[in-house]
Amino acid sequence: MKNLTRSLPLLALSSGLLLSLALHAVPARAEEDAFQCLSGDESQCAFENESLSLFIQGTDAYDKGRETGDMTEARRIARQLIDRKNKYGKRMMKQVYVQLALGAHKNLVEAHRWLQEAIAKEEKYTRLDISRLLEQLSQKMSPEQLAEAQKK
Repeated sequence: MKNLTRSLPLLALSSGLLLSLALHAVPARAEEDAFQCLSGDESQCAFENESLSLFIQGTDAYDKGRETGDMTEARRIARQLIDRKNKYGKRMMKQVYVQLALGAHKNLVEAHRWLQEAIAKEEKYTRLDISRLLEQLSQKMSPEQLAEAQKK
């Protein structure tokens, strides 16, 4: 017991020191994670920074869309990233298309049209058959919904 009471102040001091070091390491880590322009081309860095911001917005929109059943915003942002030739845009769009096939978009007619549009544009995604996704979605739709989706 005597040794324990002598060790408690030392234990408290070492715990306080570790906590202090951990708290001071947080700002350093944040600085390391911040986007830094390595190329020196400010316009290219601004473009990359905007793409990163779009990706974050798209990820949030995708998560929200899965909760609300509205993938419109996630699809719009994924398209913007694709237009910017950003590799994450195609990945995000691929995820959106899978959600459409699962019936996760509240407007199945609109989802069907989006997949039809992707097929018409001959969009290609690694290990993803958009025609198959369209078939999966079609099975979840009523004949009336399918007829509406076929209208131009």
